[in-house]
Amino acid sequence: MLEEAVLEISFDINTIDHLGVKLYSTIPPMIAELVANAWDADAKNVDVLLRDDGSKSIVVRDDGHGMNFDELNNSFLKIGRNRREETNVSHTPGGRAVLGKKGLGKLSVFGIGKIVTVTTIKNGLKNQFRMKYEDMKHTQGGKYNPEILFYNEISSEHSGTEIKLEDIRRSSNFDECKIVDSLSQRFTLYSGDFKVNVKRNDNESILVENDAFLEMNHQFKWKFPEDFTCDEIGSVLYSFAVDKNISGTIYTSQTPLRLDKRGVVLFSRGKLVQERSSFHDRGNDNFFQYMAGIISVDFIDQDKKLDFISTDRKSVAWDSENNQDLMSIQAVLKQIIKVSQRKWREKRSLVRREEIERAGIDLNGWLSELTSYEKPLAEKLGKAIVENDKIEHEEATSYLGHIKDMFSFQSFKTFAAQLDELEVLGEAKAIKLLTDWQLIEAKEMAKIAEGRLKTIDQFEKYIDQNASETKVMQKFLEDFPWLLDPKMTTFEREVTYTKWLKENFPDDDLPESNRRIDFLCSNSAGTIHIIELKRPGIKLTFKEIHQAASYLEFLKKHCPDTVTAIHAFLISNRVEMDSATESMAESFRKDGKVFIKSYDELLSQARGYHKEFIKKYDELKGSQNV
Repeated sequence: MLEEAVLEISFDINTIDHLGVKLYSTIPPMIAELVANAWDADAKNVDVLLRDDGSKSIVVRDDGHGMNFDELNNSFLKIGRNRREETNVSHTPGGRAVLGKKGLGKLSVFGIGKIVTVTTIKNGLKNQFRMKYEDMKHTQGGKYNPEILFYNEISSEHSGTEIKLEDIRRSSNFDECKIVDSLSQRFTLYSGDFKVNVKRNDNESILVENDAFLEMNHQFKWKFPEDFTCDEIGSVLYSFAVDKNISGTIYTSQTPLRLDKRGVVLFSRGKLVQERSSFHDRGNDNFFQYMAGIISVDFIDQDKKLDFISTDRKSVAWDSENNQDLMSIQAVLKQIIKVSQRKWREKRSLVRREEIERAGIDLNGWLSELTSYEKPLAEKLGKAIVENDKIEHEEATSYLGHIKDMFSFQSFKTFAAQLDELEVLGEAKAIKLLTDWQLIEAKEMAKIAEGRLKTIDQFEKYIDQNASETKVMQKFLEDFPWLLDPKMTTFEREVTYTKWLKENFPDDDLPESNRRIDFLCSNSAGTIHIIELKRPGIKLTFKEIHQAASYLEFLKKHCPDTVTAIHAFLISNRVEMDSATESMAESFRKDGKVFIKSYDELLSQARGYHKEFIKKYDELKGSQNV
């Protein structure tokens, strides 16, 4: 019987080269074609097995209905067969929408492997054959007879098909994670009834899921058509989209997406037909760094004869003739994205305002305190920061704090009144005024810096004198907290939290009787600062670091929601430590728990920071010939 069995494939070697070898030069799209075949075979499970720990191979195995010998000859090995047109069937026996249409997917394997073995079982009969690319190249007359290994062999195995690729064209090892990621973006079909697992060598298998990052990392999302109105899209386009059953979701991420995750992808019948695109003339807008989406356009692949999808299924042939529907799709997509962009800016602005308020900046309260001539410009500046989607929350909070500080200068108030009289901010006069303000602001900051440098000099004298940490150094730092951190401006003693520590850490329980934390302060932003001072010249030990960390953890656990952060500072002029202490201190530093600084560091940091203001003023003054 085996001797009588013949399989035959008719082809042009150029077809194999152009539609197989050259078209599918990377592994993921080739595997995707085999996964699509498994779907059409009503498979519930597909295993992709990659081996590169010896001789390299790729196996794609499914538990679909398999093929008998005649089906192999008349269907599988027939190149260019339009299954849907030939059979007039658009759905599988299991009710799935048929993906295959071009009849070219089986050629994809030759882009990756030169030897292909197909094993298939149907109705208890097993058939197996092998095709070799090098033999096909030298076949005369465009006909090739694959080597039959099994012909209608009785088998007790379940139905299904396995395709094995050997003599792999690439020398590098397989990257299963990239393959999984690519497959996740090529189909929306994955479910409990259709599972695809990828396994490399003896590693754990990885389940392919529907582009999971969109759900996991999204900040906002809008479904079409549910979250869009007819007026937003336009009545004609909206009706077209509803009639054609166009649907999907636009997502925006909390943080900028990777380049390969940005843009909208189109699917038809659950399979990718258009790779990621902005579908917008302004695709470089900041919004597109955060936006991704999945849109279903099933109708473009439902015509049995017309084909608007490229052979490699990477894009729709938008410039096809008789493409009025395609033009309408593009117009719908542009409107969906445009409306999503507006909705994103509005929602992002609201979230930012909430974040700013939680950071301790009451923008509306501050605006209400300004005079009638100060308020308009303050509102403009505040709105420009809050609604600027290129600025992250923390940065926006910092900018708004700076704007508030600017309005505390009388010179800026005068400047602001002058600026607000201008009808158009872009006028030459406005630009000059803005330049002038740079000098005004720098001058004011330089004045402050000069005064602070004198304070730093006095602090240095106390250090040199080995002044008492409780009687002198503590009071000095309370009055001038910017010595600890230039961003700190005011402190309030925290009696409440100090009382908590005394109640929960009695003196008797402390390692040493004088190891009570020196003082606790808070600032207007809701940050608590635990400050422990050592007299200059006294060495820090393991005990002080551990105790400060214990205080910090206690406060973190018991402080109310109004406290946004807790920091602990240990200050000494001798911070050399043994290896164990240094290791713990380094761990605390990395976790942001305890900051250990020397008095010399405080002096150097403070001087450097404030000298920059003076330097900037001198530079601006010189450039403007003041």
